[in-house]
Amino acid sequence: MYNNIIFKVNDGVADITLNRPDAMNALNHDIIAELAEVLQICQGDNTVRALVIAGAGKAFCAGGDVKWMLSARDENWKSGFDSLVDSFNKVILLIRDLGKPVIAAVNGFASGAGFSLAMACDIRIISDKAKFNQAYVNLGLTPDGGSTYFLTLMLGAARVMDLVFTGRVIEAKEALALGLASELIPAESLNERVKQLAGQFASGPSIAFKQAKALINEAHRRTLEAQLDLERESIVGASLSNDFEEGLKAFAEKREPVFKGN
Repeated sequence: MYNNIIFKVNDGVADITLNRPDAMNALNHDIIAELAEVLQICQGDNTVRALVIAGAGKAFCAGGDVKWMLSARDENWKSGFDSLVDSFNKVILLIRDLGKPVIAAVNGFASGAGFSLAMACDIRIISDKAKFNQAYVNLGLTPDGGSTYFLTLMLGAARVMDLVFTGRVIEAKEALALGLASELIPAESLNERVKQLAGQFASGPSIAFKQAKALINEAHRRTLEAQLDLERESIVGASLSNDFEEGLKAFAEKREPVFKGN
């Protein structure tokens, strides 16, 4: 069904694998369109309760497809490149607006727009072979895909200036120390750990996850007073769910809750 990604749904988890290993999963119009399509499917499918985005082969995503850039340098370049970036931006927004946990499983290089794609996800689990860099400067370009937004929130302006201006490679241990990743896992154990975590999310309280993600997305845009009001509205709404009822019963009965997502 798809030529550039692998899309599977099992036990409430959608696995989305960028599948251009010979090109280090570089992003072109086709792979971005397919990624947007499956994200929209996941958004509308209530049986999907968690997502994993990964890369086939030795890379997570090498960023924009430089071979396409070289072939497309003609009189239509501006409109074509603008269309590519606009389509990628829509993918980033789909991930952030998706009311479900999204895990990036970073197995190798996440470069340029691939770095941005990983940062747009809610949680990053990385292998000891993961590497990140803001490669744009090497092509005389500026960051896209929300890199300057996500990284400045996470790291502060000074560190982001360093990463963007130098384009230096961040090894896995440094990425973990900087807070860019939640966990660093041996490469041979990455898939197993990601599957375990995604399964945990898929069996979790999906209403609470959706509302919590919306709260976190809004936190830096609001005053404390406005955020407190939004939190109050959200927690009261969550308290009306069957999941909350189950959580209370499970606590009283000293057992694990069985959440149904309603």
